[in-house]
Amino acid sequence: MEFTTKRLIIRRLKVSDLEAVLAHRSDPFTSRFIGKPATLADAQARIAQAQLPWKGNEGERLILAIECKESGLLLGELMFKFVSVEHQCGEIGYRLAGKYQGKGYAFEAASALIKEVFTQFELNKLNAICAVDNIASWKLMEKLGMKREGRLRNNLMLPSGTTDCFTYGVLKHEVI
Repeated sequence: MEFTTKRLIIRRLKVSDLEAVLAHRSDPFTSRFIGKPATLADAQARIAQAQLPWKGNEGERLILAIECKESGLLLGELMFKFVSVEHQCGEIGYRLAGKYQGKGYAFEAASALIKEVFTQFELNKLNAICAVDNIASWKLMEKLGMKREGRLRNNLMLPSGTTDCFTYGVLKHEVI
């Protein structure tokens, strides 16, 4: 899957993205609400996983790069997976390097991804989760038109300890 927006190219990760992937995935700031900072081996494994042919199986991640059209720099990543093919339910995720946050890139990339997967796949619903303290992430979900559907208690292990998560969802007819 590859598509573009006004400022971005959304594409599969490449081996040449390793330095940028390691930089944003090993950064304690960008990892604080997601999990422990990545090692070089983690970043290499992420890129290797992203390069495998995506078959659309339940739980199989489609990992995409967010690239700036103007500079060619890797700004972060997007993720899509089917939670249930039978029930036409998927999940999205996103992560941006700290220096690119707050500039509208995550909204531009995630909103395009939502439209793309609703158009390309048999989906009725998309979910997303985030740590309750990740205010920027749940505000982005709300800006994307997602509705808060619940709170998952002690659902995520972070370097600071276990935390609750908010779960959000959006239906196809609310977007397309």
